Amino acid sequence: MPRLSLRHVALSLLMFSCGGGPGPGPGQFDARDVSGNYDLTYDNRLTVKLNVAGAVREVTQTGYGGVVDFGMVNGSPVSLDLTAFCAKPEVKCPSEAFWAKTAITQPNLKANRAELQQLTVVNDTVHKLPAGQRAVSLSGLVDHNQDDRFLLGLGAEGGGNDACLALSLSLAGGRFTRVGESSQTSVEGRTPQNAPCSLDAGVVDAGVVDAGVLPDGGAADGGAPFICTPTMITRRVVPPGAAVEGIADGKVFLGWAGGCAFGPVLVGATLTLETGFTGRRTGDYDPPPFTPSPVVLPDGGVDGGADGGP
Repeated sequence: MPRLSLRHVALSLLMFSCGGGPGPGPGQFDARDVSGNYDLTYDNRLTVKLNVAGAVREVTQTGYGGVVDFGMVNGSPVSLDLTAFCAKPEVKCPSEAFWAKTAITQPNLKANRAELQQLTVVNDTVHKLPAGQRAVSLSGLVDHNQDDRFLLGLGAEGGGNDACLALSLSLAGGRFTRVGESSQTSVEGRTPQNAPCSLDAGVVDAGVVDAGVLPDGGAADGGAPFICTPTMITRRVVPPGAAVEGIADGKVFLGWAGGCAFGPVLVGATLTLETGFTGRRTGDYDPPPFTPSPVVLPDGGVDGGADGGP
C-alpha cells in the first residue's frame, strides 16, 4: 500500500472543502458512506523484518509465540522473543495499535461531494466507558475512487525520544467491501511502465506516446516502437447502490527503532512487523464518547484542524 506524502495530505484536505458543493441531504442515499461498527479479525500471519544499515533480514511465522531468529548480525546472534516484546507496556503491537472492535465514520461526508474523505476510527473495545472517560480515535483518508481504500497513520511524529514509540512509517489500511461485489478480469494492453496502451500491432501509436514522451517522462528514443503487452487486469464490480458490509485486504504495519527490541547494540536498526486483517460490519455507527483526532498519514504528516467528530 503506497505511503502518502505531506503534500498529498495538504491537497487531500483542500479537496474536503472543494468537493463540488454539499453532499446529499438528510435521508438521501450516499454511495460513499462506509460508516458503521466493525469487528476486525487478524490473520496472525506475521512478517518480521530487521533492517541493519540497509541489510534486511526477514522472518515469517504464525502467531506471537516463540522466538524470531534473525541469525548472525555484526558477528553476534540476534533473536527476538515476540511474545515478550509485545507484552512490554510501552510497545503496541497490531491489535493494540488498531483495535479489534471499531466504530467508523466520515465526519465531512455531508459537507461535500469529494471522493477522497476523512475517515475516523474509534476504539470500541469497551463500548460503555466509565463516566468522564473517552475512547481513543484515529483519523486518516478513504478514497472512493480507488475501490474504497483507506489509510491511517499509527506512528508518532518523527523525533520522539521514547525508543518504543511506533515510527511514523507505521500504518493501518485496507478497503471496504460492498454487498454483492465481484471481480472481473479482462486482457488489456500495458506498456513496460504499466500505462494503458492499444494492443493493435503490438505497439503504442506507432511507437510514440504523447508526442514522444513515455508515461514516466522518458524520451521515446526517436519514435522507436514500444511493446504493448497483453496483461490480465482485474477490476472490482459493485452493484449500484450496494451497501458496505466489511473490510478486505487489511494490513497493519508497525515499525520501531532497533534499540526498543535489542538495546544499545542495535540502536541504529529498524524493526518492523506486518500482519493482515479482515473486518465485518456489525451495525450502524454507534461510538462510545471519544477524543477527536487529527488526520495522520504514515509519513508523519498531520492536519491540526480536522473535524474528528463529537
